[in-house]
Amino acid sequence: MLQCTLLRSSISGCSAVALGALLAGCASGTLGPPAGAGSVPQSHAMATSANAWASPDARRRKEGLIYWADYDKSKVTIFSARGVNGQQKGIITTGLSNPQRLFVDAARNVYASNISNNTITGYHPGQTSPFLTIGTGVNSPTGLTVDAGGTVYCANVGNDTITEYPLGQTTPSLTITLGANPEYLATDASDNLYATVGTAIYEYAPGSKTGKNLGLNVSAPGALEVDKAGNIILLDRDTLDYFPAGQTQPSKQIKVTGGAPFGLSLSADETTLYVSVNSGSTFVIKDISYPNGTTLANKLTTNAGQWPLAVSPDNALGG
Repeated sequence: MLQCTLLRSSISGCSAVALGALLAGCASGTLGPPAGAGSVPQSHAMATSANAWASPDARRRKEGLIYWADYDKSKVTIFSARGVNGQQKGIITTGLSNPQRLFVDAARNVYASNISNNTITGYHPGQTSPFLTIGTGVNSPTGLTVDAGGTVYCANVGNDTITEYPLGQTTPSLTITLGANPEYLATDASDNLYATVGTAIYEYAPGSKTGKNLGLNVSAPGALEVDKAGNIILLDRDTLDYFPAGQTQPSKQIKVTGGAPFGLSLSADETTLYVSVNSGSTFVIKDISYPNGTTLANKLTTNAGQWPLAVSPDNALGG
């Protein structure tokens, strides 16, 4: 499924929506966000308070944060995860160029894949300038994840590869060559890598270039997460599918209403699942109790971001 954002100069409207294209009945089957989404004005107070979301008190209390990226405006806005429409804590713009995906690692560093300048950028908690910029081997990056050891994994739709970067490194230690577009990535508690490749989900053992097709019963796989027990949570068109470890049929399916879902993020304590939703004229983030919740509720309705999201801390993998 070719990322529509690769063709932004010639594609617009419905055919450029990630999973929304599928929901709207577009026949292209492509993935990637469209242009033209609105957002609320940036708060100058937030822009000048670089450490607003990483105070010693916040770290001590391990206050949850939501990172919400605006693809068109190349920015990430940080919100408190407390309550509905939590307080805005900060904004990141430096180094971002049409961010596609976000991820927060165990040290609370946030990473972004930037499709327009072919980079992965990483930001320490409370900082607005990147401490890490990866460019070598990055080719129209989409999917992004970081394992418990700090290895960064990048899905490149420009050349159908997945590249791996050990902690602090900017040159890939491993390149996985694929026969179709990789779109979304996740790792599990054993640092196995999971990737949506075309219409299938593959699992790769650490250090391996050969993946196993898990044979999941899906039609248009999107964002995915893997919990500590190895259960897979997957967006398939407009449905959240729950696959028990080792199973190919979902044990539970939850319809995402109110728009087209795109991003997915599981909290570190694995009690809350977050979904970004394009409702047409606006974007929202919804949440649901994990694993027993049955209904999604609005979490952020400020229209401050678009498709990519992450939570800090993200689901703690690797033990």
